[in-house]
Amino acid sequence: MKSASILKALLWKEIKEIKRDKKLLLSTILLPLISLPAIGVLTAVLLYYQPINIALVNQDTESELNKWFIDNLYSNLVSKGYSVEITSDLNNVLRNLTFDLIIRIPMDFTSNLTSLDKVAYVDIIKRTGVSEDRVNRAEQDARAIISSISQVISELKIKDLASRAGLVNINVESVRNPIQVRVPIYIAPSGEPAKPEDIVKPFIARLLILSFSFIVTPASTFIVDGIVGERERKTIEMLLASPAGLWDLLVAKLISSSLIGLIASLADIIGLLFYYGILVTALGGLFATVLDAGLILVHAFTAFLTILVTVSISLPFITRTKGIKAASNIASLFSIIGLAFFVSGWVIDFYKLPITVLRPLLLVPYTHSILVIQSYVYGDFMTLLISVLVLISLSVSIMFISLKTLDREKVLLAG
Repeated sequence: MKSASILKALLWKEIKEIKRDKKLLLSTILLPLISLPAIGVLTAVLLYYQPINIALVNQDTESELNKWFIDNLYSNLVSKGYSVEITSDLNNVLRNLTFDLIIRIPMDFTSNLTSLDKVAYVDIIKRTGVSEDRVNRAEQDARAIISSISQVISELKIKDLASRAGLVNINVESVRNPIQVRVPIYIAPSGEPAKPEDIVKPFIARLLILSFSFIVTPASTFIVDGIVGERERKTIEMLLASPAGLWDLLVAKLISSSLIGLIASLADIIGLLFYYGILVTALGGLFATVLDAGLILVHAFTAFLTILVTVSISLPFITRTKGIKAASNIASLFSIIGLAFFVSGWVIDFYKLPITVLRPLLLVPYTHSILVIQSYVYGDFMTLLISVLVLISLSVSIMFISLKTLDREKVLLAG
């Protein structure tokens, strides 16, 4: 009971220090809350005010069919938000850097389009040095529009040929596309038809895994200041001379550091959700599809355990380091290792890795943090539970070993 009351008093002291350090608390909470949504708003605004500029270069002879094709292509591209200009001067367009995509209708387009033995080609010219993803999307949209117009012309040609052959009832698609693939059906991990949120959830999960890399650093910084900073401020001697044991002091430091990390984690989650929600809304989606209360709770708990493991591992090294700069460098090393794993978790599905590859990775605690989130998405709650238990076991065991290897003299003198 006495040890519990001492630990409680030390935790209260650490929490009071956190509350007193308004700048740390505000920067930990407000930075991700403001920066990430601000990035989302800025991106959405810039997407609106800087559309992809497309030039329709019509070098074909004017005809009703040519005008119909150009008008349809122009109106459909404009309806998708692109800035489109119709011209016949290709050389001027090529020199004009404001055009990101150029669609050229060559001189023989109409004559080839109306023939039965030739193909009417359209050239697409893409400029290097512009936003590749957006230009590729514009190219795909242009191809889709041209394909739909081609389908109309194809249908007219097939019906004309059928009429000449004396055929009355004809299915155009059976001639034009005798073999077709139906629209893909999305299924959830359970095998049931996927809901819209099931499609969005894996992407949100990857974002949350990536956000782990941003929460380890604040916790590491706080534990460095809590131990090395206390030593440099000459206050650690007073704490070590108090009735509180070294164990109580360091456990209080570990838990308070993990709480700082948890606060950063929650702020990161909210910031990331607002960032993605703004982009989803800007692109015409529903903000509600990015919300999953269960995933957020699982992430918050996993973040706390991830931070606890990190500060427990770094504790023996930090306590043996004399200066804050050296201790910060050591803490940064663990942050870099975490960053490597969490960026990999953003790209790679650890859940589906071959067991021969996954087995050695399981020795690193961050692998289990990634598996918790990915297992939740796949609905594999057994793997999720095992990974959580492993994280808890690692947190407790590493903390115990770290504390056992220290004594008052080592903490006081950094030896």
